[in-house]
Amino acid sequence: RWAIARKFPAEQARTIIKDITIQVGRTGILTPVAELEPVIVGGVKVSRVSLHNQDEIDRKDIRISDTIELQRAGDVIPQVISVDKKKRKKSAKKFFIPSKCPSCNSKTYKKKEEVAVRCSGGLSLCEEQQLGSLEYFVSRNAFNIEGLGGKNLKKFWKEGFIKYPFDIFYLDKYKNDIINKEGFGEKSYLNLINSINQKKTITLEKFIYSIGIPQIGQRTSNLLSKHFKNFKDWFNSI
Repeated sequence: RWAIARKFPAEQARTIIKDITIQVGRTGILTPVAELEPVIVGGVKVSRVSLHNQDEIDRKDIRISDTIELQRAGDVIPQVISVDKKKRKKSAKKFFIPSKCPSCNSKTYKKKEEVAVRCSGGLSLCEEQQLGSLEYFVSRNAFNIEGLGGKNLKKFWKEGFIKYPFDIFYLDKYKNDIINKEGFGEKSYLNLINSINQKKTITLEKFIYSIGIPQIGQRTSNLLSKHFKNFKDWFNSI
């Protein structure tokens, strides 16, 4: 505790916000994202930066076409430091998170105690939430299914092979469709199915984490698994 860590100040750069788009997360939260004129910050090209929520946009008075000061927090995550209002165009308008979800057109809402704006569509209606929950389910800290990340997962989702997590374990129904797809063949298909079959049994910790319960991350999943010991006791406690 006697040691002192000295760090260089974060490198900053200027760029222009070309547009502000909305990203819908797996939990339904709508996150505004600034699309930037690409700029190098700390040796990395940055073209997008999260604006977090409406309160943050209002506090910093961020608008489309604004010139902004940018840095990478901790030399990792890009963040908007300030807006150069002297260079603001007269046509610049304030941005507001929409009252309807851009993914499923469902109404959005905001709880009194939260700053986040959420989509009311849920997994049954909102495609972005569906895909986000699937990506979370097969991620490294969850089921960690090899061959079913990124592009392949999106392909199967678009084809309708997978809509909900449990559909993953019935992919063998689409054997012929998968084998005939570009980039796939008999061997790739078998490797994928074997990977899925191997994950039909996983630890309780990983299972709890995989279903994406709000406020339940890796640490809490670990604590819950140690407390309940097995799936039956955990499930009966819900």
